[in-house]
Amino acid sequence: MDLKTANRLQQLRKENGYSQDALAEKLGLSRQAISKWERGESSPDTDNLIALAELYHMTLDQLLGGEPSLLTPPQPSPRQAAAVAQPAEQPKTKEKRHALHGKLGKSLFKFPFPAVVAIVYVALGLTVGWHPTWLVFLLIPIYYHFAGACMTKSQKAFMMAQPIPEVIVTVFLVLGVCAKLWHPAWVLFLIIPVYYWLVAVYVKKPKKK
Repeated sequence: MDLKTANRLQQLRKENGYSQDALAEKLGLSRQAISKWERGESSPDTDNLIALAELYHMTLDQLLGGEPSLLTPPQPSPRQAAAVAQPAEQPKTKEKRHALHGKLGKSLFKFPFPAVVAIVYVALGLTVGWHPTWLVFLLIPIYYHFAGACMTKSQKAFMMAQPIPEVIVTVFLVLGVCAKLWHPAWVLFLIIPVYYWLVAVYVKKPKKK
């Protein structure tokens, strides 16, 4: 430490009414350490400088007689300052899309369709017969598949989710069981790939914003 700073520390100690022993006790040091500071033989570390500044109720610059503070952070470069000043780009939030026929889909899911089918089955079984009437239970997967399609968020997804395979199977079984038309009825299954091909080709996807 240079003599100017050493004399400054001695002057401040005396102005604040501390002896070397009293100051050493305040800082938790020995009197010899204070004496070495004031003779310029050693320098106080950063913690001791902060303690002295707080004890004398002044800043580090004032403590050191106008010298730059040891705790002053380095100034950012112009490039760093520009980076701090420029706000960070906010991530784009995806637009939330609602179900295409959400209200209808929720209503269909809430409706007790299986119970209605069971009642119809019992009524027809008692009046017409039990054997062909079991086919009404095939309506249940068709019903819920259509309800699920209503919860999709685009026209193309809605069309692709239609219960076409279930409908074809049901019609095939009805024609086969009731009319014994197993042989020509199998042609109905050709409708399934044709339907999905038409949807894939002619129904456009929604444009992304």
